[in-house]
Amino acid sequence: MKKVILSISAMLFAGAAFAQANTSDVDQLGLLNGALVVQVGEQNVSDVDQIGIANVSIVGQYGDNNDSQILQLGAGNLAVVTQIGSDNDSDIFQGFWVGNQAYVTQFGADNSSDIFQLGNFNTAATTQVGWLNNASTIQVGEGNWASTEQYGIFNNALTFQLGYDNMSSIQQYGAGNFAATAQFGDSHNSTVTQTGFLNGSLVIQSN
Repeated sequence: MKKVILSISAMLFAGAAFAQANTSDVDQLGLLNGALVVQVGEQNVSDVDQIGIANVSIVGQYGDNNDSQILQLGAGNLAVVTQIGSDNDSDIFQGFWVGNQAYVTQFGADNSSDIFQLGNFNTAATTQVGWLNNASTIQVGEGNWASTEQYGIFNNALTFQLGYDNMSSIQQYGAGNFAATAQFGDSHNSTVTQTGFLNGSLVIQSN
């Protein structure tokens, strides 16, 4: 009987040794900042840094080896990240100063999203479903809106907005598509839809 108990204890210890813990780090400096982090799986990493007033971060990681980094500077910024799968990566910077919103949804494996917002009341949303998709959004100014949707594998999208009240939408369905949109000035509107394989698009708008 003693041998059975010892064997069971050894198995439980070995299982615990092989299981890899999740890591969450939240640092808040200021007033009324809020962070919610949910991690289900193994070796997920979430880092939330908030400096200012009433910034909110919500992170949900379900799977293994997902990574989320959020830095918020200012007031009233919102970041929402959902990662389902493995080895997905999301980086969000929101700063100087007010009311920026960033939403990232990743379902699959090895997807990468970067959102950089500098200014006020900018909104960026990235949805990635599949494998090895890459999306980058850079917004400098005020009231800009950008949406990137990728369904498939090896799709790449870049959005750059410098100015005020610009709108950009990129939708990619398939594999190996590339789209880049750059908007300089005010009130531009661009929509790109790619369906299939190895399509390429470049849009530049200025006034």
